[in-house]
Amino acid sequence: MTRDDDPADGDDPTGDDDTTRRGLLQAAAGATVAGAASTAGCLGVTTPANVAAQYEVSGNVSHFVGPGWLADNREDAVVLDARSAERFRTERIYGSRRVPFDAITSRTSTDDGEVPDTDAIAAAFGEVGVSPDDDVLVYGASVGSRVTRAAFALAAVGHAGDIRVLNGGISGWNGRIGTGSRGTVSATDYEPDPASETWVTRDWLEERVGTFNGDGPGLVDTRVPEAYLGAPGSDALDPDHDRHGHLPGAINVNWVGNVAGNRMTEPGRLVRLYEVDAELDRSDTVVVYGDENVDPTSTWLTLRAIGFEDVRLYDGGFEEWANADGDRGRYPVETATSVVIETEGSVGGDDDSGDFSCTG
Repeated sequence: MTRDDDPADGDDPTGDDDTTRRGLLQAAAGATVAGAASTAGCLGVTTPANVAAQYEVSGNVSHFVGPGWLADNREDAVVLDARSAERFRTERIYGSRRVPFDAITSRTSTDDGEVPDTDAIAAAFGEVGVSPDDDVLVYGASVGSRVTRAAFALAAVGHAGDIRVLNGGISGWNGRIGTGSRGTVSATDYEPDPASETWVTRDWLEERVGTFNGDGPGLVDTRVPEAYLGAPGSDALDPDHDRHGHLPGAINVNWVGNVAGNRMTEPGRLVRLYEVDAELDRSDTVVVYGDENVDPTSTWLTLRAIGFEDVRLYDGGFEEWANADGDRGRYPVETATSVVIETEGSVGGDDDSGDFSCTG
């Protein structure tokens, strides 16, 4: 991996060191050999080829690609960095552009509930020079939820080009590296073509209460079990919520189970987790939600990657559901049901972990 100042300018996945209550699945040895820590004084950076090879993606998996794909397609794809501005300036894939993260999480209110603000999202991508037909690759320090939120945001505005995520994040990249402040990027006029089939609204869910994971759609709560169960006194409970618990009929599969360190969990394990343990049907509609609209996009993209045909995000999240009043009063919240699917995982890629190695 060679390092240069480059002419282009989000944050690491939320909860870099989060693990499920059930345990920690360690990343394979060497997964963070080339972590993105401070590079002051480094004239060259080397990520061994065998380390980069650990992040290659095999099998029938869509959306996630390894460093080899990026090396072969670097000139043809727009590369977006979903980490913080500070980490972007310190070290990034050469020529990448920073995701305007606050903008791509924007929501707007409708009579049916909150939905993605596709006008604001499209404008934000246009500001960093993304066009609707561009093939785009998003990366971060790992494959955590900031990266998958960027992928969801592109899908929500009806992006016509291919959308991919770099497995392993910057740790696995052994090509050219850029540093320094942001240069000039030519903005584009990104006209959104909203893909409303990628999300659901509060009222859409209300109409189907009583059918989830039965005769109707699958519904997955991606939060930690304590939040799902509304466990009294738990630090996982958001104090700004009027009520705690989960949407009636939802099952709980914590999103961190999708990630093993810097990479996606082995696909065979993911299939077992969602099809066998959670008993979701890949041919039916599956809706995912969390407290807000970032973390559950990990499950949204993971399910799509392993072949689920119709996966949608509740963009308003439990935050909206628990606090809103409908025509018939408060929307129902459940705590008694405890369908908690055990998961193991960890989100890696802490830029301050000290795992960075520098030679030169």
